[in-house]
Amino acid sequence: MLNFRLLINIITIIFLVLLQVFIFNKLVFNHIAVPYIYIIFVLLYPPQRNRYMFLVLCFLLGWGVDIFESTGGINAFACLTIGFLSKYIIKTISGTRFFEIEEFDFGDFSTGQWFFYTVAMVLIHHFLLFFFESFSFANIQEVLSRTLYSSVFTLIFIFFYLILFRKRAER
Repeated sequence: MLNFRLLINIITIIFLVLLQVFIFNKLVFNHIAVPYIYIIFVLLYPPQRNRYMFLVLCFLLGWGVDIFESTGGINAFACLTIGFLSKYIIKTISGTRFFEIEEFDFGDFSTGQWFFYTVAMVLIHHFLLFFFESFSFANIQEVLSRTLYSSVFTLIFIFFYLILFRKRAER
């Protein structure tokens, strides 16, 4: 039997995949930058929840985008990688020890920590995505420029989302 939290996560993944494919993939800036907002699910997933279920959900999120874009699994790989690294990046940025991560809350992050966490995760995701799309070191300059521009474009939307909903939660 599906529990309620899993059902909400699956509905969220479906919503984000459809939002990415039908709206955000159409927002192309200068044929280089596309905002990949679907990774906000990975960024905001609480690290104390079931780790294995989280990695399965990360795979499903990336795979859903791959199905619509016919990209052969690179989104799934990039999502799974940042999903795997998220706990370690949180521990590094927040300074928590391994046993403290179970009590960690994103509300404990300062604005600077949020910024570094989000930027690190987005840059890793985008670099992996564009590198495996190119799959060559000959195009590394293009990979780096697409990573930079798409990361900036993605971060604008993510920070707008965080500011909008953080303000609403404080009211």
